[in-house]
This record gives sequence, structure tokens and C-alpha cells, in this order.
Amino acid sequence: MVWVKERADTRDPLPVWVRHEHLARYQFASRFVAGKVVVDCACGDGTGSRIFAEAGAAMVHAFDVSAQAAGANSFHERVRFAVGDAARLPLPNNFADVYISLETIEHVNEDQAVLREVVRVLRTDGVFICSTPNRVVYNPGKSLRSKPWNPFHIREYSQSEFSELLSNYFGQIEWFGQNPRSPTTTRLFEALGRVLPLHGAVRLNQVCKLPRFLYDKLEDHRVLAGDTPGIFEYVVAVCRLPISTRPPMPEA
Repeated sequence: MVWVKERADTRDPLPVWVRHEHLARYQFASRFVAGKVVVDCACGDGTGSRIFAEAGAAMVHAFDVSAQAAGANSFHERVRFAVGDAARLPLPNNFADVYISLETIEHVNEDQAVLREVVRVLRTDGVFICSTPNRVVYNPGKSLRSKPWNPFHIREYSQSEFSELLSNYFGQIEWFGQNPRSPTTTRLFEALGRVLPLHGAVRLNQVCKLPRFLYDKLEDHRVLAGDTPGIFEYVVAVCRLPISTRPPMPEA
């Protein structure tokens, strides 16, 4: 079961749990924006951008690579939309207090180029909030080099791999997540993922979600603290640079 469109767009029908997962991430990120200059990179239809503005952001600069999809739901006096590539935003250095990029990095060819751009645009005391599927749950039994089941993804990270990547650029990382799964169930699906053909474990995982059409609620997907028991299906990182200095960035 693969949904035709990966970009969350309120104009399109989406499984209720997918809609709630996105809204829960927006609500979590909105805690950090009051009075701040915010970049919303890969903003999709702008639902999150509007939520950030309504939460008190001084200004939200929203970017998406798709002119057709992006900004359609971002109408707010403190939201400015522009078409932009996550690796080359039309913004000056040290511009943003908060840089938000949710469910983006698994889509880009050059993940390190995107993070270098975050560091360039973010103020030294700024905050970077990002999220990505945790491959251990989302695509069990596969490696970083495996072709993802989701055709819109370039690669999918485990939390440890994502942490290693972010640590090249940020001195402080606080972890959160969504949809915790028990370690026992996670190990079972990982074992199935190593032996079932055609991404069978992922397909089984998606089938198990179908009853959610009947009962799923937004609160079921709230973003939880990193020490919550279980293994998250989606990991959310709140990253900060050292106040006094920026860490050295790996060469391109």
C-alpha cells in the first residue's frame, strides 16, 4: 500500500493517521516559535507555516521546491512563501531564530548539503527542528543503503545513523518521537524484513494500521520525550549550535 502523493496536502485525501502525524509534528514545533523569525523548509501546502504564525512567530519564511503544491494553505499576514531548494535557500547568513524542516531529509540527494545550509541560515543561538522516519520501525530489516519501500524516499535512517549525521553540525541534540513500538514487536518485524520478499514486513505493517480508519485520534501521535519506553516510528530532533562557536562542518 503506497499512497500516490508523499507531500502532505490538506486538499488531498490522506489516511487519517498520516494527517494526524503531520499535525502533531507541527504542533510540537510551534512551541518554539513565539516571537521568532522562522524558516519552514519543505512547507508543503503551508498548513504548518500557518500554525507557526498563529502560535506567535514574528514571521514565517516558508519554502518548498514545488510551486504548485506549496503555500496553498499558508494564507496569513506573517507567512511569506517562496519556491526554494533546501540546499540553496534565498536567505542571508544568520537569518533565522528557528529553522523547521519536517520529513524532508529522507527526500534529498545531498543530505549534508541541506544541513550545511541550515547552519548557514540559522543564527548561532538558533534552534533546528527536524524529523524523519526511523527505518528500524518504518522499513524494518533494511540498511541505510537499501532502496526504500517508499518510492519518494532517497534513503531512510535509523535513529543512531541520524544522530551521527546531525552531530557533525550541531553541538546539542534533544530527542523526541512519535508512535513508539515495543522492542519485542520491533525485533519481530526486523526479522521478517530480512526474509520476506518485496518489502513484505513494511506491507504487513501498513495493513496493521488499517483499523485506525475507525478510531485514530490526533493525540495518538503526539510527539513524546525521547526517554519514552519503546522505539519510535518517527524521530524528532531539536538541535542547537554551541552559543560561542559553530562546530566545523565536513567538506562537501
